Amino acid sequence: MPTINQLQAELAAAKAEINRLQQQNASLLERLAQSPSTTVPKRVLIATVPHPPASPSSLQLKPPTKRPPPPELEPAPLQKASKPKYAPPLPSQTTAARTFSPPSTNQGNRVLDIHYPDHHLVVLLIHNNYEAEVRSQLEKFEIPIHDDYDPLDPNNLRNPYYDDFDQDEKECAAWSVFTQRVIRAIRRLKGPRCT
Repeated sequence: MPTINQLQAELAAAKAEINRLQQQNASLLERLAQSPSTTVPKRVLIATVPHPPASPSSLQLKPPTKRPPPPELEPAPLQKASKPKYAPPLPSQTTAARTFSPPSTNQGNRVLDIHYPDHHLVVLLIHNNYEAEVRSQLEKFEIPIHDDYDPLDPNNLRNPYYDDFDQDEKECAAWSVFTQRVIRAIRRLKGPRCT
């Protein structure tokens, strides 16, 4: 089991990595903004395509007629090509920028994890933004909510294996069981969705 010093060292390393990635993200976004803008190709209008030279006999047989072209084949009036205010980033640049961008505040997940720590008890790990909605739904269907449940309470250990443990050992065992559940839940969580 990791000690507090090891956890603090890992936390400091993680914070340093986050700072490094944020700086790298800022430099990538700055380079992306400074990249030369791509030009929009001008619209090329096709006038009439010249016909191959006809034989003299065919010229004499057909009187020249001038028909107006159908409206769908008429060339559209020339429009001035406007330059975009910024060049659209390449897909690889967009992917790189999204990788180093902070995740959005709400990922759309309501229930993140469900586990069953005791008889007739279900624990829901939910997103903060949906707490009121989940509570109202549970109350609507008259499902009791136990805010006073303490997963670290050694009295909640139901495994007969822990019956011979003294109080301190039971507290450690309760803490261990709870952290294992939380770690399992965290490992199952998906990363943020980029939209």
